[in-house]
Amino acid sequence: MGASRDLLIAAAVATATVLVYAGVLSSDFVVYDDDLYVTQRPEVVAGLTAEGWGWAWSTFQGANWFPLTRLSWMLDAQLFGMSPSAFHATSLLLHLVNALLLFVALRRLTGDPWPSAFAAAIFALHPLHVESVAWVSARKDVLSGFFFTIALLLYERQARAADPRVWAVALFMTLGLGLLAKPMLVTLPFLLLLLDYWPLGRLGKPGVRRAVLEKLPLFALAAAASVATLIAQSAAGAVQDLDWIPLWMRVEAALDAYLVYLWKFFWPSDLAVFYPHPLGTLPWTRVALAGAVFLSASTAAWHFRRGHPYLLGGWLWFVGMLVPVIGFVQVGQAALADRYTYLPQTGLAIAVAWGGRRLAAGRPALVRGLAVLAVAWLAGLCVATHAQVRTWANSEALFRHALGVTGPNHVAHTNLAVALASEGRLEEAEEELSAALALDSLPAVTWGLRGETRLALGRDFEAGQDMQEALRREPGSVRWSIGLGRARAMEDAEAAAASFRSALAVEPEQPEANVYLAALLSTAGETPTAIFHYRRALADPVALRLALGRVGAARVHARLGALLAAAGDPVAAAREYRESLALGVREAAVLNDLAWFLVTGAVTGDEDPVALAEEAVERSGGEDPGVLDTLATAQAAAGRVAEARETARRALVLARAQGRSTLAGAIESRFPDAVPER
Repeated sequence: MGASRDLLIAAAVATATVLVYAGVLSSDFVVYDDDLYVTQRPEVVAGLTAEGWGWAWSTFQGANWFPLTRLSWMLDAQLFGMSPSAFHATSLLLHLVNALLLFVALRRLTGDPWPSAFAAAIFALHPLHVESVAWVSARKDVLSGFFFTIALLLYERQARAADPRVWAVALFMTLGLGLLAKPMLVTLPFLLLLLDYWPLGRLGKPGVRRAVLEKLPLFALAAAASVATLIAQSAAGAVQDLDWIPLWMRVEAALDAYLVYLWKFFWPSDLAVFYPHPLGTLPWTRVALAGAVFLSASTAAWHFRRGHPYLLGGWLWFVGMLVPVIGFVQVGQAALADRYTYLPQTGLAIAVAWGGRRLAAGRPALVRGLAVLAVAWLAGLCVATHAQVRTWANSEALFRHALGVTGPNHVAHTNLAVALASEGRLEEAEEELSAALALDSLPAVTWGLRGETRLALGRDFEAGQDMQEALRREPGSVRWSIGLGRARAMEDAEAAAASFRSALAVEPEQPEANVYLAALLSTAGETPTAIFHYRRALADPVALRLALGRVGAARVHARLGALLAAAGDPVAAAREYRESLALGVREAAVLNDLAWFLVTGAVTGDEDPVALAEEAVERSGGEDPGVLDTLATAQAAAGRVAEARETARRALVLARAQGRSTLAGAIESRFPDAVPER
């Protein structure tokens, strides 16, 4: 009976989870961190490669070190390409598995099926967890959650085993994997001590020392992960110093965050992807309320610890697991985040679930009433979660929703602008960026993004001013140096080239800087150096396509081919032309040159020069005598003499009409019978 009941509970939780989260499968990537970590990372886009493997373990990119999460993204890309549905499906599957494993773990730890089911259902269905599931960049939450729930199961086995050594080794390895997914699990050793207190009851006087000693390897592992995380975040400048956010601001913001998390657990409304830091603007009454609630809840949990140990255990689970992200060490600009509650919130669910069970014990009428209330609450969570999933449909929906529920929000304005710009709505994007700067003029990224938007609008002078401001705030930035070079290119080629060289001094393989510099050098007649920079840009094809798109990459191949052709290297030029055509971009000049190389024997290949030349004529509009000359030559080589004569006659007439006497003379020498009678 027990096994059947547990299977039915698991099936119900799984079904409800899939139904409320189904909409996430049609959601897109978002412009907030998904580009930083996934869609614009060549190592991820390339899938599982030896180079990517090494990068995942060594990089602090994005001010974080979570190699296992990066590898999970790479695996998705390897198996499914860059389909957002596939990435979302993986995250949803992990969340579903986590909910079921949590149910099994709580069931084994406590022996109570219904409170375990209720706590697991809250975990599965609560809208605060939508961010962790629907945001591809938050994969680290659901992946670390997978190892967290396995760790709970392993610890239950270790605590009750006659010989716990095998389970202890497995637990150590599981924690290590979890920390490689997200360092949030540094609190796990402390949480295991809580489990020793309740429900395992292992902290009697003889057991405290043993319980601590057996976890020393876990504490050491957590300490190492903490150091690595601080190094990664400090190296990227993500850790805010006390001059910007002093200690008193951090304390009041932390108290307020606990209050908000507690409130949103019971009443999950006005959820947003980014909550701006109050920076000392909280009313003293709210800070006092937050402090009073925190102190009262802590006092009550301690006071009732003997008869109701789950209250203290659940409250400390919630409070303790939030410590790394509560803001004492301030990383980034957010005051709090929904995703931070992914694992800590279970502590509150435990306190509510076992508190309700104890309250209803021996009171059948109350049991029925609480059961109805529990079902109604879960139903309400389902509705709220389903609605919250819709806000993650795309970037515009996400950030418009954030602005609607948080009010002034410079991060939401900035990312909404990025989303609008990606759709070509440049004027709207500029307005959003200006609104963001009116709220917070410090971030270099906002100035730089407005500069890029103004570049796209053709307002180079204003764009240059924004780029200079961005560089003043973020000296040495490769991206803003490139932007400044682009803004200067039309008016001052020398200054533009200097900006591109500044970018390359920091990142020599940067594809955009190499391409823009090569274009300037080519115009200035510095062909060998231009060829060098085009080749350097092409050294990493994935990075080039991410930076310039497929069409842009094809044009780089085409421009390099043209320079090589002019330099007298048709074999190398033809190789670049073929790469350009393989990317699906069929420019008339590329088709014409390749056809000419083939028909004159400069290169060999399987292509039909007549077909290439005919397509070149069509794409050039049929009014380019040089392209027509190529077609005539190809037709003649193919034995289509009459067609060649007629095509050559058209080419000659156009060449004379356009004043291209040298070309006209060459056509006459190749096709003397095509010369019209005078």
